[in-house]
Amino acid sequence: MQAVASLFNLSIVVFVISTMVSMGLGLKVSQIIQPLKDLKLIIIAIVTNFLLVPLATVMVTWLIPVDEGTKIALIILSLSAGAPFIPKLAEIAKSDTALATAVMLLLMVATVVILPFALPIFISGDVSVNSFAIAKSLVIMMIIPLMIALWIKAKHDSFAQKWQGKMVKLSNVALLLIIITMSILHGKAIVGIIGFDMVGVIVFLVVSLVVGYFADNNTYTRRVVSSLSAGQRNVSAALVVAAQNFADDPKVTIIIIAVSIIGLFILLFSAKKFIKG
Repeated sequence: MQAVASLFNLSIVVFVISTMVSMGLGLKVSQIIQPLKDLKLIIIAIVTNFLLVPLATVMVTWLIPVDEGTKIALIILSLSAGAPFIPKLAEIAKSDTALATAVMLLLMVATVVILPFALPIFISGDVSVNSFAIAKSLVIMMIIPLMIALWIKAKHDSFAQKWQGKMVKLSNVALLLIIITMSILHGKAIVGIIGFDMVGVIVFLVVSLVVGYFADNNTYTRRVVSSLSAGQRNVSAALVVAAQNFADDPKVTIIIIAVSIIGLFILLFSAKKFIKG
């Protein structure tokens, strides 16, 4: 089982880095910067992910009688945005990967800034968040690989075109390994939450997708990216917060992992559906 755990951890690293590199090798800096010049896009993304999704999550945990640990986990996730999987989902949905990458970067930075201040508002008690710990992992695994790939694209376009497809294939293989190893490692724990907690997890994921879908109706492409970015929460950031504040309650971590597994299938299904428009 230790070997499976090691493969799981390695697969996550490979997936995140290869996804960022594949995005960078296929995009120009201007393509990422351009969407961020739209103030309306920025406001909608921030409000959706750090106000509407958390408020909807509070309502979900109020309507569905979930355990306290489940409630805490879902609220942490609702305030953790900017996941590395967002551009991949946009790619699967045949949507605008440049827009998805721009939104991902925006939300990732916003998570580091907003999460420490917002979490104590939504969760009572002595809660603190180490922003540096979250930012460190995001910068090393996401921003740096993306920046290097964008530089390669700008300076060595032919090389970028040659390797971009290979990085996409590598990220796909890593994603498959994540699904397999995560199911082996945490399958029993996920089965153990069958009941109201499972219902709460599924409703949380679906509601987040729906909130994002209706939050931005500027264009269908914007709507797709908004929905996927709201539905895909930043599990890495959420796990850091859980480890810092709720290590004595294993339910919090289990639910976060459950969301990552169940959410993966729901989001992949949704991305495929979005292709049909």
